[in-house]
Amino acid sequence: MPDGTYDVIVIGAGSTGENVAARAVQGGLSAVIVESGLVGGDCSHWACIPSKALLRPPEALRAAQQVDGARQAVAGKVDAKAVQARRDTWADHDDQGQAEWLASVPVDLVRGHARVSGTRQVSVTGTDGQSTTLTARHAVAVCTGSEPAVPDVDGFDQVQPWTSREATTASEIPRRLVVLGGGVAASEMASAYSDLGSNVTIIERGPRLLGRFEPFAGDGLADSFTDRGIDVRTTTSVTAAERDE
Repeated sequence: MPDGTYDVIVIGAGSTGENVAARAVQGGLSAVIVESGLVGGDCSHWACIPSKALLRPPEALRAAQQVDGARQAVAGKVDAKAVQARRDTWADHDDQGQAEWLASVPVDLVRGHARVSGTRQVSVTGTDGQSTTLTARHAVAVCTGSEPAVPDVDGFDQVQPWTSREATTASEIPRRLVVLGGGVAASEMASAYSDLGSNVTIIERGPRLLGRFEPFAGDGLADSFTDRGIDVRTTTSVTAAERDE
């Protein structure tokens, strides 16, 4: 992994980092991306793509059930295993295609763990353990995304809770699922797993689901969830957790 100087260094090859690097190149600058995991980041491999792949089959079934002519032809429920298999075709955790796209832009890709070590300077420890230093003429863009925040709740260390990553990649459908939080990711997983056969409870400490959106959105979603058999509990905090085996 040779030392190099670029106009822009981007740390993180998720959707934001990819776009920053591509826009820099489109503007006539040179760019490199440093990524310690998969090119494409959470959106491609653990979030946007797999979650929508889980949601689409049940949505298609519900849409058909609401149309005369189609309703009469539709019988049964979604096949959970088939839905998961379809998800895996969309999110197979192979980033070769996206790495090839970066090369076509062209954006250089350095695989390893990055650390800002000076003014417009980044030290990278590669997957082979070797270290190198990259220097930016103009800017270093930190696009590392975020990680799920696990609440400090008594018993959580024993119940082995899922984060969004486990929820979008699970191979089994739990009999019961409690979803903490009422944001977009939580609501998507509550919807998906309810459709796939889980008995779902969603708990939100605020007054409504989708608290960052207009009130009618959260209220409408809660009504829809209730109609579908999802137990919606707002203005509720979790004080302890235990797994019922």
